[in-house]
Amino acid sequence: MPLAGDLQEFEITDVFQLIQLGQKDGILRIQTANDIGIVYFKNCMVAHAQTNTIKGEPAIDVILSWKKGHFVFNPEEETQQHTVDLPIQQVILEAARRIDELKRIQKLIPSFEVIIEIIEVPQQGVERIQLNPREWKVLSFVDGSLTIKQIAQKSNIPEFETAKIFYGMISSGLVKVVPSDVEGSADNEKIQQPESQVTEDLKEDDGWLSKIFKKK
Repeated sequence: MPLAGDLQEFEITDVFQLIQLGQKDGILRIQTANDIGIVYFKNCMVAHAQTNTIKGEPAIDVILSWKKGHFVFNPEEETQQHTVDLPIQQVILEAARRIDELKRIQKLIPSFEVIIEIIEVPQQGVERIQLNPREWKVLSFVDGSLTIKQIAQKSNIPEFETAKIFYGMISSGLVKVVPSDVEGSADNEKIQQPESQVTEDLKEDDGWLSKIFKKK
């Protein structure tokens, strides 16, 4: 049965995660006002992507930036084209690396006081994810007892930047937030975007909260 919906209700990365969790093969089509995107999934990998004008990994970048449109995923549908060879989790992680929106990060990480732990039995494909040096650095401190704030201190990476890194790892299924019944201290350490970044972002006409994907 096809999976269908609207991008204003389901984000592209959420759809990718559903396909990954279900370990489904098939083709995802996204129709926007000006373009059509196609992503082919095979064995928990993104095997092909294209829009009306581009193919391959550049097409993934474009598709991940779409915020409006309608999508339909048809399982078992195939294509002979093969322009990409990336684990779904890697694509999700790359998208998360570009995230610069406080609201989204707070959905998964409500404060710097949450504890992070590694997922012992990850989904298929996680072992192929490629981390950059900063991501490896913060991951090396994850032991199931340290908070994001403590890891930021140990790694000498700003707390907000550390939270962004963990946002990507949580989204791609590498780590998770340890559930906690204690929320008092966490409320006092809610994630705040650095003031310099807020000032810069507010210069944009649409406001910084409307910028979801931002190239480094």
